[in-house]
Amino acid sequence: MQFGARALTLAFVCGALSLAADAQTTYSFRLNQAQSNFTFGGTTTLGPIVGNPSNMFQLLGTQNVDLTLQSGAQPFATLAFSGGNVQTNGSLHGKINNPLSPLLPPLVTVDVNNLVLSTSSPSTTVGAGGAFTANATLTALSGQLVVTPIGGSPSTTDLTNSMSSPTAVMGTITLSGGAFHLSGPVNTTFMFTDPGTGQSGSITLVGTIVADWSLVQSYCAGDGSGTACPCGNNSPAGQNRGCLNSTGVGGQLTATGTASLASDTFVLHGSGLPATSTGLFFQGTAQAGAGAGAVFGDGLRCAGGTVVRLGTEAVAAGASTYPGASDPHVSVKGMVTTAGSTRGYQLWYRNSASFCTAATFNLTNGIWATWLP
Repeated sequence: MQFGARALTLAFVCGALSLAADAQTTYSFRLNQAQSNFTFGGTTTLGPIVGNPSNMFQLLGTQNVDLTLQSGAQPFATLAFSGGNVQTNGSLHGKINNPLSPLLPPLVTVDVNNLVLSTSSPSTTVGAGGAFTANATLTALSGQLVVTPIGGSPSTTDLTNSMSSPTAVMGTITLSGGAFHLSGPVNTTFMFTDPGTGQSGSITLVGTIVADWSLVQSYCAGDGSGTACPCGNNSPAGQNRGCLNSTGVGGQLTATGTASLASDTFVLHGSGLPATSTGLFFQGTAQAGAGAGAVFGDGLRCAGGTVVRLGTEAVAAGASTYPGASDPHVSVKGMVTTAGSTRGYQLWYRNSASFCTAATFNLTNGIWATWLP
């Protein structure tokens, strides 16, 4: 027996939430796999579709969201979803049990493998509390549906470019703790008909997609994950630091406060520097080396494009901060005037000890910040 490949596949695929559009700026949200939990179930004319053995799965990957930002307590004016790369954590396994006994071999097994999803939706207004409703259309970027009837051979259908019908999805998008948070509860039933056998049924997917976008993100670490440090002076992986300096650690740039044009409390902090020195905080409109950095002195230059020098600050006890008490705000000195703008920041500091190259300076990692209204 051949069970409806493409139609049945759409039933599985359509429940994942993703969305696309014509909003102002695109943000790549990362799904929280541990919180993006789903179950599937279904009915057919042959009997119910159940997990084989489990009907639980999770989603992971990235979801692009187009947002128009605005001033005020509600920072989001419009939202649309614009593709991404959403995956299941492994294959989905279902079956139709034998009606004589669930202990007997199933009538049909249904497996969805290597599923990668992308979806789109028109732009929609974000309401009070960040609530939105969007009509999402999902497309499978890749995947295979394998249907195996009892006593028969498996048949495989390529799912690439399979599309769902638009489905209303209600969710929320909020700003908290320096990040945008997306939550999209899904409870959707999909009808299908197998064109080969005429069998029909439905599959229901229930779960919630949870994803985040951080307003400040570290990039261009001197740990060898991007451009290699000039003297093999890579910092340990995962520390988000620049290349090692003469003290044996890498300089690190972090930020506190909020990058907001209306209320700028954004402060840059350098640490892991020589005990006493000077450092130049600067801003760029692009990521050097496409985010991997470019060799410069004993370290890597991360902030590129149009560069603005924010200020030279003293280093004391291996640390430095901008702005100081008498310095202009970062947005003012950096001439950032448009909400949704993104900028790179870095600290270039003096390291005069005999170390690495003949240069007498090194740099921290970079950080990439999104400016709110």
